Amino acid sequence: MSKRVTRLNRSIFYFDDETSLLEIFREMFGNEYDVSTASTLDEARRVLVECPPDIIISDQLMPEIEGTKFLAEAARICPHSFRVLLTGKAMVGDVIPEISAGIVHLFMRKPWTESEMREALERAEISLNSSGKPRRKRRKEGKK
Repeated sequence: MSKRVTRLNRSIFYFDDETSLLEIFREMFGNEYDVSTASTLDEARRVLVECPPDIIISDQLMPEIEGTKFLAEAARICPHSFRVLLTGKAMVGDVIPEISAGIVHLFMRKPWTESEMREALERAEISLNSSGKPRRKRRKEGKK
């Protein structure tokens, strides 16, 4: 039986207008990571400022903002974060400028599987660890 590694000191923020995906993500990874989620732009911006996350995941096609534009904001506010763009429609060629500029570190297709997301989070961990980014203290309350 394999033992799951606890990474509670790494914080993940997932921004998506599909609240069912946010719930699934929180259920899958909430015991291993410090997970925050938001389904609106106002909530998302507040999380970036109040609790700068280590890993930021955003859907591309959102009602209020494109994921690439949100991740560009996130890169300014949280420059040391690892940023993942999720999309069900765009092609990787559509976001090459954002990848080249370091706004998007990883591009993933939706719907994602648990194993694909785990692999993405492992890549983020490796990147953050190699950059020497310290782990954050886990938030006690106010988690969503």
